[in-house]
Amino acid sequence: MYKYLKEISEIIRYKELLRNLVSTDIKVRYKRSVLGFIWVMLNPLLIMLVLYIVFSALFHVSVVYILSGIILWNFFSQSTSTALNSFIGNSNLIKKVYLPKAIFPLSVIISAMVNFAFSLVPLFIILSITGLNLSPYLFLLPVVLLMIAIFSFGIALILSTLTVFFQDTKYIYEIFLLAWMYMTPVFWPESVLSGKFSIILHLNPNYYYISIFRAALSPDVPFMPEKLLYGLLSSLMALALGWFFYIRYRDRIVYHL
Repeated sequence: MYKYLKEISEIIRYKELLRNLVSTDIKVRYKRSVLGFIWVMLNPLLIMLVLYIVFSALFHVSVVYILSGIILWNFFSQSTSTALNSFIGNSNLIKKVYLPKAIFPLSVIISAMVNFAFSLVPLFIILSITGLNLSPYLFLLPVVLLMIAIFSFGIALILSTLTVFFQDTKYIYEIFLLAWMYMTPVFWPESVLSGKFSIILHLNPNYYYISIFRAALSPDVPFMPEKLLYGLLSSLMALALGWFFYIRYRDRIVYHL
């Protein structure tokens, strides 16, 4: 237990480095872009519009249903996919000085949270244009963001550690992530899976996060407290497993970079 708590205290001690890593990631991402930081909002807006036009015609679901699914899934998939290479990408720094290595995947998740916050701007613009009334559960937005961020960090710790020892992890995860997306009601309505197939939803943590996110935005989507509980438990389990896996192999990472 001591080594688990020590790593947390080290991350807190290096909070200034964490802030710089997040700031640098955001700046570098849009450095060579003509529109610069505007792409933080413009990029998700264009993606949302294209996917909405395609999938709303296919499944006849509302704009808030599809767009909310897209924006939250993008947060999870992009943050974990980027964090996967966080140890290898910072190998020179890790080899030269002592640092709490978990700070690198954590910085990726926090950076993704910043981008997510900005992507809410075009989402609310679209919702305003469509005349949709906001949900009374709007206060759940930061709650669901925190839960999926914790879940993503747990997954990122496992992936980034595993990639150091087995670099094919990146390619396997790409395929797994694609399958995971199609098993999550991002584009299609939940009613598509019923009966014995509904277990696919109930075993999928992202299903709970997306459901809560939709309920926080639209009064047409019912809020179910049990989904909040399942989402929280999924987040804590992922964090515990990720932290255990990372701590177990942490000291061996530097020898394989």
